[in-house]
Amino acid sequence: MTIKSGNIKKFAGYSQFESVEEFNKHAEQWLKDCKDEFTKGEIVGLKQLITFSSELPGVCNLRITTILQKIADEHLGCGISRATFKRMILKAKSLGILTVYETENKRGTQNSNLYVFSRIADPQTTYRKKLNHLNKSLNPLKTKTSKTLNIM
Repeated sequence: MTIKSGNIKKFAGYSQFESVEEFNKHAEQWLKDCKDEFTKGEIVGLKQLITFSSELPGVCNLRITTILQKIADEHLGCGISRATFKRMILKAKSLGILTVYETENKRGTQNSNLYVFSRIADPQTTYRKKLNHLNKSLNPLKTKTSKTLNIM
């Protein structure tokens, strides 16, 4: 199924949030739980995408170039690269924060993406529990002191 690009109001069925306030609570939780997963530049991109997803809570259909231009304007010309933004999108998708749909124009060529933020099942739980599954399987090496090695 292909999604035709258009006005943001057209995508109201994709929103998973009742209000901007509810969306903002979930966004705060994502940023709090997953900030260690993203670089500083990726966090800037994620925050800007969250900001642009406020008109229709949790949904944004702007082009990447528009988002990057806004970031550059706000940071006095020192924005983030397209690659950084795409890396952020891949990480956010893998963490379950958002889903990305490609849209096409009338001619059938790929247009902007549709970014749809997901709800946190229970806002009291954190993504950190989901993300730290590797910590249980990894055993960090214990540092041996000079006493245990009998070094003089």
